[in-house]
Parts: sequence; structure tokens; C-alpha cells
Amino acid sequence: FFFVSLSECLFFFDIMPEPASGLWRSQDMVLLQLHMQREAAHDTILKLGHLGCVQFRDMNPNTSAFQRLFTGDVRRCEESERRLRYFEEQLKRAKGHKHVTCLVDGTHSETLDSLEPKLESLESELRDLNSKWEQLLSQKNSMKEHSEILTQPPSFFRGDDEGFSTSTAAAADEGTTFRVGGLRYLTGVINSDRAALFERLVYRATRGNMFMRTTPAKEQFEDPATGELVEKTVFVVFFSAQRAFDKIKKLCESMLATLYPYNIDSPQEVQQTTLKVMDTIRDLETTIKGTEDVREDILEKVKTNLYLWKKTVLIEKSVYDVLNMLAFKGQTVVAECWAPKEDLAHVQTALSEAEQTSGAQVQSFMETIDTRDQPPTYFKTNSFTKIHQSIVDSYGIARYKEINPAVFSCMTFPFLFGIMYGDIGHGFIITLVAAFFILREKQLMESGLNEIIAMVFGGRYILILMGIFAIYTGFLYNDFFGMMISPFGENTFWTFPVSKEAWASDCSDEYNYWFANKTAGVLQACKVNDGSPYIFGIDPNWCETENKLEFYNSLKMKMAVILGVIQMSGGLLLSLLNHVYFKDMKHVWFGFIPEVIFLWFTFGYMCLMIIIKWNTDWPQRFRTTIELDKPGVHYLNAPSLLEAQTNFFLSPGSIAQDAYVFVGADFQNAVQSFLLLCCLLAVPLLLIPIPVIEYLHHKHTAYGELEEATAATGGDEEPHEKEDHEPFDMSEVVIKQVIHTIEFVLGCVSNTASYLRLWALSLAHAQLSEVFWNFAMIMPIMQDSGSGIFCFLGFAVWFAASLMVLCGMESLSAFLHALRLHWVEFQNKFYFGDGTQFVPYNIKEFHEMAKPNVSGEE
Repeated sequence: FFFVSLSECLFFFDIMPEPASGLWRSQDMVLLQLHMQREAAHDTILKLGHLGCVQFRDMNPNTSAFQRLFTGDVRRCEESERRLRYFEEQLKRAKGHKHVTCLVDGTHSETLDSLEPKLESLESELRDLNSKWEQLLSQKNSMKEHSEILTQPPSFFRGDDEGFSTSTAAAADEGTTFRVGGLRYLTGVINSDRAALFERLVYRATRGNMFMRTTPAKEQFEDPATGELVEKTVFVVFFSAQRAFDKIKKLCESMLATLYPYNIDSPQEVQQTTLKVMDTIRDLETTIKGTEDVREDILEKVKTNLYLWKKTVLIEKSVYDVLNMLAFKGQTVVAECWAPKEDLAHVQTALSEAEQTSGAQVQSFMETIDTRDQPPTYFKTNSFTKIHQSIVDSYGIARYKEINPAVFSCMTFPFLFGIMYGDIGHGFIITLVAAFFILREKQLMESGLNEIIAMVFGGRYILILMGIFAIYTGFLYNDFFGMMISPFGENTFWTFPVSKEAWASDCSDEYNYWFANKTAGVLQACKVNDGSPYIFGIDPNWCETENKLEFYNSLKMKMAVILGVIQMSGGLLLSLLNHVYFKDMKHVWFGFIPEVIFLWFTFGYMCLMIIIKWNTDWPQRFRTTIELDKPGVHYLNAPSLLEAQTNFFLSPGSIAQDAYVFVGADFQNAVQSFLLLCCLLAVPLLLIPIPVIEYLHHKHTAYGELEEATAATGGDEEPHEKEDHEPFDMSEVVIKQVIHTIEFVLGCVSNTASYLRLWALSLAHAQLSEVFWNFAMIMPIMQDSGSGIFCFLGFAVWFAASLMVLCGMESLSAFLHALRLHWVEFQNKFYFGDGTQFVPYNIKEFHEMAKPNVSGEE
């Protein structure tokens, strides 16, 4: 950070070129104007698309999409896309085509003109075959339905009880034998899911004057429209009246039931009809098999070329979309595009290659044009920095040449996550998952992942850092799955309670450190065995104390405030570098300086008092002033920082003689009064000068431009039109600065308080881990009688809760809170995030989009 800041200052004084272009600040961008012959335009766009480093600008913003030159070609591409989607649907329905090989082909050999008639011919042929196949299958299903009726046993039509289903009207006549003579009947087949409803409707339509029997069909039927197997039911309905016949027939039509002839009184006729039906079914199956073979050959050809066809159509459509953005002037085509400065040589090479490929007679060339338009923002990223840049871009795209927060958040984000999530065991699980994704990166990318796993896989690099920092802070907290551990040897501290008399007589210089609590009549003495604290992290002995939670709360709250002020101060220093880079000195003197004064003289001062209090030997300070017999006095109680910070604003200069933190009460009162006065002066310094300076600058600039225009025209002609400037509104500038001042002053308080989430989530995670461990592991072990069942069940519950709650929900919660701290508390100090992203025209993106989906997954 120091060397980059030094480089920024040297760049400000034109001593050295711009430092760290690429990730620290966005790439240098230039606006190009490309001139080419009309015949070379298509090949030029294609070559630049393969290069993937230019973003075209629309030169016809006032022209509607229907009036552009290549709208017809775009529609042709959309029609070809429709045909390709139809092919994908057919491959999904066909058996044996669930996997399509995506041939890797870097060239673009086939054009839309050659591909379009081929797709049209294949679609027409495939639709004809499908239509014939559906007709043949419908006929086959009809014959099979008739066969189901003809092959039913005679008892089905004569009322014998052999497992057939009868209507409620027939069931009421128990013990009777049904005879066919004198009754009319209808036989048919209906879908099984409509059979029960059909029976009720027939019963109500005939008012119970009918007899109906049903039985499931022996075979399933393939639906010609969907290809799914459908179950059907055979039925026969007996009735006596002609009116019942008409009603039942209409119900059959409405319920899509098919009626077939059957002569109960002529078994010979039934047998002959059955033979004819079976012969017809065999002929239809032969014809259907031949039709399916022809269709399979066509689908196999489609399957082999589908990826390349789809990629060709997508690329051609994108090329015509770009051509619609260009300006055509006779035989000349003009294009404007943004490109990184370092890629200009590649762009010139692409123009030359396209010129040779197309056989153009006029040489294509490019030129750099000056503009006041804001260039797009482009950061070069790799597989590691991509996820961090995506997190920053989700909040807002950086302005052109604005400092990129991702440079810092790639480490500070997982670090703050670790502060909130600190646990060795849970951090190790997260690290293992991330390491698995990284080691199997290529295999997982090729195999394809579902949406949720793909999201976690995309953040594998930030995930492993989150796990590592969680392990690190877990060692600081000595927290392992909710248990306090001692990884660095025996505990150093030990404590014991003593009375006031024992304290006065025994506790003297033999103890290196000693302190007292506010307990009535009992003081807590603490001795250091070897004269040094615990080697790393929190002393594990705190686990056995009654005031463990108070100690943890105090430590983590203070640590959260210090980390918050450090990060916010870093954001202010980055704003200084932005102001220096853009040569905006008014925001340095009247923006950065008063902001730093206000933040450092209030909450920076509080952090300083926290550090001084931590490093002060309070027993040594009060050793000479102990008055054990004086009533109402709390011995050896260090001053309250909360009370001191509150009095800093509300009652300056009110520190008592025995409540100072450093040097002395009078000195600390003087320091606090001076700091408070500086903060009060910083507010108007932040509020007033910038609007005044901007008003004077605008007035001077407008007067200078008017004089320049008058001198150029001699006072006789209208001045030439200049590029449009944003209108200056003094009231808008004042309101904006007032809002910024109020937001910063109040934000110093609210943002600092917001960092207390580091303490809150860390405490919640530790307490929840301890609860799961005590109630899911320790309690079952204590109650187990030796069988091991309770231990096994307790471990299962603890492990499941640890994975789902602590490694799943808690990690997501800490992730979101760390995201908030970076987006709001850190980035609002220097990051505007109102830029435009560089979106180059890149044909490589269509390689992934062109992969067919024939497995049925969305």
C-alpha cells in the first residue's frame, strides 16, 4: 500500500507513468473509429469477435430495430434458432439421444446462407415423418384397443363374477344372473384416469337404469403427441332405452372414450374380427418400425452437427446485430468501438486479416478519436480474482480509473468472515470442501453441476480463504467445535479467591499481576507462573471461569471497533489516492482532511484509549492507593471507556482524578477538549468550501469560454457548437454536499457501530457451538448405560446440526454480514461505483451457449 501510494504521488507530479494499471485501476481504454469496405464488414466483425477485445457503440441510436439494414438477416437467424430448438425437442423425446457430443471447432466455416436451406429441408422431412408416425401409431392404438375388447372372456359380457368391476346399480341386485337378451349395449376403451368419473356420469345420466363393467387393459398405450405410456380401461354398458343410448354416446364423445363393435351373440364373428385386427397390428408395427428407422437416421445426423449448427447460428445472429449498429455510407462502413490500449496491435491485425479474407479492394484502417464520454471500466481477472471482482461489481461498477476495492477485499473479506466465524473445526470443514473443488476443478467443470453446487463451485477460491481465516481466528479464540482447547501447552494463569484481609497480608510483590472484582467481600487474585502470558490466543483457563462470557464480550467488542476504524481509515486513504490521481485538490483539502480529522479524533481516539487500557498495568498504578477499609470504594476498577466516550461528546473535561486512562486527568481533559474542538471545526470545513469553489470555477470557466468564442468569431457570427456540458445548478451542488456531510458525520457513528456485528456473530457462533456440543454430545454420553446407542444418536444429531446450521446457515450469515461491511462501511468512503462495465463482443461466449440441452434438464 505504501509503495503504490508513493507511485500515485509521483504520477501526480508527472515524474513517472501511471502505476498498477490493470487491477489496481482499470485498463487504459481508447475509442477507435474503424473504416472498412462494405464487403469486408462481415468478416471484420467476425475477426474482432474471435479476438474479443472491442465493445461496439451504436451509431444509429435514433433508428428503430425494424428500420435497420440487417433486420431481415436477424429474423432469418431467429427462424433457424426455432428449427434448432425443434431438433432439440425431438432428440429429447427420442430414445438413445440423451447425450450430444459437442465438437470443438475453433473455426467458423459454415455461413447462414449455406446452413439455412439445410435446416429447412431437415425440418420439413422430420415433420412429415413425425406426422406419418403419429397417424400410424394412432391406428395401431385403435387396433390394440379393439383387440383388448375382442380378447375379453365371455363372462365379462354375461355378468359372471370373475374379478371384474361392476357399477353400483348392478351391485344392488345381489344373487341375480344377468342375461343379455332384450338389452342394448356399448363397448369401448377409455383412459384409466377418467374411468371412475365416466361411470358416475353414465349412472346419473341414465338415472341408474344401466349395467356397466370395467377391467384394466392388459397393455399400456403410447401417446402419439407426448410419447408417454398411458393406461386404459375396457368397459361395457348395458341399457334398454334409445334415449339412454344417445346420452351414453354423447358422454363417450365428451370423455374421449372410443367405441368399438362387438357381437356378443356371434362368437365366430368375434374370432374372425380378432384375427383381422391382429394382422393389421402386425402390418402397422412393421410400417412404424420402418418410419422410426428413417427418423433415427435423420436424428443421428442432427445429433452429430447440432452443436456446430447452433454455434453458427448464434455467431451469425450476433454479427448481424453488430452490423445493425454500424454506419453505412455508400460502399464504406464506419464503426466506433472501445478497446484496451494494449490490444490496439491485435485489432489492426484483425482488420488486415479480414480485409484479405473478404477480398476487399480498399484497405481497412482505424484511428483513435478524442471524446469526453466516460470510457467503460475493464479489469483483467483470472480464476482467483474473478469471484472477488464479481462481488464488487454486484454493488456497482467502478468509475474509469477509480481504485478497485477488489484488490483489498480479496483478503479483507475472508478475514472479516473469519473474525465472525472463528472456529478451528468448522473452518477446517469449509477448507476441505473448497480444496476438493479446487483439486477437481477441471473434472467438475466438464461434468456439469446443478445450480446450487455450481454457485458454491464458482466461489471455491474465496471459500478456501474463508476457511483458512476461520481456522486462524479459531486458534486465536482457542475454539474447536465449541470446546476450549490448549494447543500450545499448559495454561499459564491460575486464579483463586481471597478475602480482603488475606489480600492485604499475603498479596504483595510475590504476585506479578493481580486484580480485584466488584464481588462483595471477595477479591480475585491472579498469578503468572512464569512471568509471561499464554503464547498464542486466549488463555484456555478462561473456559473454567464464571465471567468467561463477560471477558469474551469485552475483548471481541473492542477488537471489532479497532478493526472497523482501521478499515474505514483505509477507505479514507484510498479516497485520497483517488483525489490525487484525478488532480482534484479541493476534495483533498476540504474533503479528505476534515473527514480524517473527524474520524480519527473521535473513534480513532477511542481505539487509542482501548490499546492504552490493554497495555496499562492497573494493579501497579493503584497499588499505592489501596484503601481496603474505606467503605463504598471499588478497588482496582479501570475506567469505563463507554462512559469516557459518552462524556467526550456530552460532557467534555469531566474526567475525575482517579478515572483517567493516560498521563493524568487534567492532561486527558485538555486533549479531549482539543480533539472535540477540531471535530466541530471539521464539519463546516467539509460542508462549505467545496460548493463555493465549484461555483467560482464554473463562473470562471463559462466566462473564459464566452471570451474565447467571441474572439474566434470576431463578434459577428454565432460561435461554433461545442460538446455538451452538464448544466450547473448551485442548489443541487449545495444539497449534495449537505447530504454528504450529514451522511459522513452520522455514518462515522453508525458505521462504527455496524462493525460490532463482528463481535455479535462471533459470540453467537461460539455459544451455538457450545450448546450443540453440550446437549447433543456430552449429555447423551453421560446418560449412556454402556450400549453406545445414545452416543451414536447424539453424535448423529451433533454432526447433522454442525453441518446444516453451523457450516451452512451460519457461514452464509457471516458471508452476508462481511459483504455488508465491505459494500457500505468500507466502500462508501472512496468508491462511487457508477461506472459502466466493459462488455466486449466475444464469440467465445457462444461456445458454451451453443451446447444443446437434450437431457430434459432446465
